Amino acid sequence: MSEHMEMPTLLFWENGNVWYGSKGNTRFFIQPVKHSPPEDQPEGEVYYTLDVEVWPGPLTKALSQITATNSFPRTLEGMDQMVRWLEEQAEKDNKQA
Repeated sequence: MSEHMEMPTLLFWENGNVWYGSKGNTRFFIQPVKHSPPEDQPEGEVYYTLDVEVWPGPLTKALSQITATNSFPRTLEGMDQMVRWLEEQAEKDNKQA
């Protein structure tokens, strides 16, 4: 049986919090990022993403090499996509360990 990946709610990300987590030997860091409109489109809307970095454990991020990165919309749908992607990364990484 696979271990459930715990993830904060959308409100956690809307408040600008960051998250470190792991599944098996896979470690990850998630950070909400605010994106301004391009300079040539100042009337454009600000948008937010959840940016993810993945590395193999057991060491900390600072002592490891990032092996995968991705960015997802800061929405409920984006969170679902992010969890699926993290699950895929963990499955792949943990098979290699």
